[in-house]
Amino acid sequence: MRFAAGAAPPWQAGDAVAAPLALYRTPVEPEWVDYNGHMTEAAYLTAAGWASDALFRYIGDDEAYRAGGHSFYTVETHIHYLLEVDVHEPITFLTQVLGVDAKRVHLIHSMHHGNSGALLCTAEQMLVHVDMRAGRSVAILPQVAEALAAIALAHEHLPTPSQVGSVMRLPPPRI
Repeated sequence: MRFAAGAAPPWQAGDAVAAPLALYRTPVEPEWVDYNGHMTEAAYLTAAGWASDALFRYIGDDEAYRAGGHSFYTVETHIHYLLEVDVHEPITFLTQVLGVDAKRVHLIHSMHHGNSGALLCTAEQMLVHVDMRAGRSVAILPQVAEALAAIALAHEHLPTPSQVGSVMRLPPPRI
């Protein structure tokens, strides 16, 4: 996994929180490119997954946390593909936490071209906190909940991206 240059270490109580967070960047890997010569749709999701992993590291959901039997599972993702990107081009992710409750995190990753800054895609996600041993959702543990609350507070003033909450459908037929 590649983290942003100067990426923040795991959050600690009292730390300032960037709004939005810039925790993950990578070049487009050759195996992410399809027969059309650009990043394949599945690779956008893969890259967004790595951006989520960078967020998990930042909030304290690390190897030790998971060894204790807790983690976050993605229960829903909505991706908007906006522009193509080619092999080896740099991509960076900005992550905005939209909401947090006792068991869930609602966020959006915005993937940008690492040089031009052009918005390439957004990946809106709903995550649920789980006890992996019990196989069910449980309240987020206090230290991670505190980190998420600090991020949500720092992000509450950010504008909500237009892609958030969108529904896919055809327009009604014209009569």
